[in-house]
Amino acid sequence: MNDGPVTSRLLAVDVGNSRVKFGMFDLASIVDGLPELVDSLAAAPDGPMPWEEIRGWLGESDSVPPHGIVAGSNPLVRDVVAEDWPSGWPAPRVLTDSSCLDLDVQLDHPDQVGIDRLLNAVAVRRLAAAQRAAIIVDSGTATTVDVVDATGGFGGGAILPGFGLLAQSLHRYTALLPLVTLEQLGVGPPPVIGQDTTTAIKSGLFFGQLGAVRELVREISGSVGGGQVDLFLTGGGGPLLATALAEARFVPHLGLCGLAEVARSAVRGDSP
Repeated sequence: MNDGPVTSRLLAVDVGNSRVKFGMFDLASIVDGLPELVDSLAAAPDGPMPWEEIRGWLGESDSVPPHGIVAGSNPLVRDVVAEDWPSGWPAPRVLTDSSCLDLDVQLDHPDQVGIDRLLNAVAVRRLAAAQRAAIIVDSGTATTVDVVDATGGFGGGAILPGFGLLAQSLHRYTALLPLVTLEQLGVGPPPVIGQDTTTAIKSGLFFGQLGAVRELVREISGSVGGGQVDLFLTGGGGPLLATALAEARFVPHLGLCGLAEVARSAVRGDSP
């Protein structure tokens, strides 16, 4: 990716609408088919970037700066992150759209698909069973439910409001309903029958989102795999959904892993 001393370290940055996620990978170490994630953290997109903490990940004995790769669904912040890259480090590679990826995007307008969805697909191709379709549920600001077919191609999917957007809309567009955050939803299903306003909102948020996801997964499964697909969860709301979707595998930082896989393939000179 860059000339100079060889390093297996990679700093990947996934720029979302509500968080900027940083991950330090060791490209020489493969865990479950993907580069090993060594350290990670997240920052607010409108705040200072945590470069000093990230420099501390390298340690005093690691004098060679890491490779860098940046992408995300927020292009304005993405470009700010790339321009603010630590001095003395090689400039990062910036991925902007599907043309930057070795991925068969089976849509009429591949350049209009959020690259965060495509990076999830890149990572899942390494995790899914051979010759089997996969469905990816990414529960963030928006919840996306996307499909990767048995040949590894990205087939599109569905987009719906995530937990946070649903909660904010109830709070903002009503006179008295309180704001219920993802943290307040807890770590498991709430009582389905709420005994007060807050618990009623928790029930509606959780079971409404879960029901939508289940229905989309069922319909997509019938369309591409005859009901036989691998199901993956990621995103901030992924752990909560995972408590009710026993058949799903939760993979944190899936987008970051996709970035690392793109970088590893570039270093090796092969395809993902």
